Amino acid sequence: MSEYKKYLHVERLGSEECEGLLDNNAVYVTAKIDGSNGCVYWSEKAGGVMVGSRNFELSDAEDNAYFHAWIKSSADEATLLRTYCEEHPTRIVYGEWMRRDRFIGAFKGYDKAALGKLLIFDVYETAEERFLGEPEWREELSASGLEPYFIKLLAVLDHPTLDDVVAVAKANNFLLEGTDAVGEGVVCKVPGWKNRFGHAAYGKVVLDEFIKQRKPASKSVDVELEIVNGYMTDAELEKTVAKVCTMVNAEAFDPESRKMMGMFTSMCWKDLLTECPNWVKRMKNPTVDFGKLAGLCNARAKEHVKACEQKPL
Repeated sequence: MSEYKKYLHVERLGSEECEGLLDNNAVYVTAKIDGSNGCVYWSEKAGGVMVGSRNFELSDAEDNAYFHAWIKSSADEATLLRTYCEEHPTRIVYGEWMRRDRFIGAFKGYDKAALGKLLIFDVYETAEERFLGEPEWREELSASGLEPYFIKLLAVLDHPTLDDVVAVAKANNFLLEGTDAVGEGVVCKVPGWKNRFGHAAYGKVVLDEFIKQRKPASKSVDVELEIVNGYMTDAELEKTVAKVCTMVNAEAFDPESRKMMGMFTSMCWKDLLTECPNWVKRMKNPTVDFGKLAGLCNARAKEHVKACEQKPL
């Protein structure tokens, strides 16, 4: 019986793991798409068909873009997969899950007919601990009515060069027919092939042109100013003012005191750096000019003290 098994990592062609992969007379080149890795299999533990994401088994409580809910649905492909896995309990079917209502990956330009489908690209036989060859699994799943859901086989090449594979990748229009978009790339497989480390391995080519088109150019953002405005709030600055007063045993903050102003601006900067993990995460690892950030921090601190000084009693 099958249980959850994480899919192998597809290495870039040209890496050590793929050395010798292209030195074969039947290199299967398939389309690569930008979705979410998923698998379907018969689970003895669950007593039925289960699904997994790239890294773990899914459940009602921990789904991935509705994939677990989908396998239980009346969707044509889900029904066919449940039947196939029940009839082949030692097989695991792998594919790229395309969310039901919108595309999951960074690229959103695929044919919307692909939504709500698992686009199948591989099958693993647990009893023999091997991936089925490309022709083998395609023939077997076609007999079960699943052919409309296959990732496209683009070419079978005899001892190709890397340039040969790149040429196939650039001509790939799977799910992109009638558009000017470029496909993500391709995956190269040789049935039964193992690398010099004794591991089954596949090679991929990802096109730079695809990466550039995935996201529109982001608007220019003043990162340093956004950090200061987001984390140096009046409430936080008032707390720092109170700390300085306590430290120097003063009843009120004196902006004319070089000592108090020095302590205040220094503590503001320290507090802002303490928040660094939070704004780095929220702003997704921004590039920060810390010299500029320090200048804005000092200016904000002085602005706050001046504004407080001018408030009417």
